[in-house]
Amino acid sequence: MKDEREALKGTWSVLNTIWFVSFFSVVVYAFLGLLLKGYVGFSFGEDTLNRLRTFFYLLTLLTITFAVYRRNRVVGRARNAKRREDRLLLYRRAVIESAGIMDVVGVYGFLLLLFGDRFYGFPLMITAGLGMLYLRPKRSELQELL
Repeated sequence: MKDEREALKGTWSVLNTIWFVSFFSVVVYAFLGLLLKGYVGFSFGEDTLNRLRTFFYLLTLLTITFAVYRRNRVVGRARNAKRREDRLLLYRRAVIESAGIMDVVGVYGFLLLLFGDRFYGFPLMITAGLGMLYLRPKRSELQELL
């Protein structure tokens, strides 16, 4: 019992730290986007900007779909693992991968801001943050794996 609490405490702490750092990076992208507004940007025509926006929005949909699929798949493998250490390792992997993948969505938004698309980059950053909240480490899942 004490061993399980120690495993839960250690894993929970590490996962929340990694998750927070990824989430905070999206906040930094948004903050930098606001600070750089008007100072940095490429001069693309409206047609090119529309294509880039469409490309990044479609890429975001694919990225989010992949993140959810990947996390669910790895958590499913963790539930089927025989040893507790393997279950915890797979759960850590699922959380780290999904946070990293969602962080990339924030980068897509930041790139749109840099490309001069002042309004449409922020929804991608908000989407990245919401995705990270949805895919965050969950204590109930972790306890279930112990």
